[in-house]
Amino acid sequence: MNNNKIQFVSDALVQQIIEGRKTASVTTLEEVDQKEDEYNDPLVVGKYYDVYDSKLKKKATIGIVAMELCRWDSIPERLWQGETNSNADEFRSDHREYFNNPDDDFEFIAYYFGVVNQS
Repeated sequence: MNNNKIQFVSDALVQQIIEGRKTASVTTLEEVDQKEDEYNDPLVVGKYYDVYDSKLKKKATIGIVAMELCRWDSIPERLWQGETNSNADEFRSDHREYFNNPDDDFEFIAYYFGVVNQS
């Protein structure tokens, strides 16, 4: 069985996933169901994703366990913790540029996962 594929913006994030510290990530409403490229398939709860590093080497397999709609002014605790942040303000600081300086009512998708295999 072929798993879907996913990449993260840095190898440091991939390492956090392998270590079990990073258990959540985010995407835009526009990108959540889009196949961005060969290494970024649409996100679906219950599906497995092979995680690739910047050298396109498979490093782990994760399973998406949940997704939720979030607002910029109301970051859920399980999201900022799963993103390895200390609080919601730190999460916003880390993601402000990624989301292009969003307004308080900006909505985005959070997804939660667990490591099922390390390569």
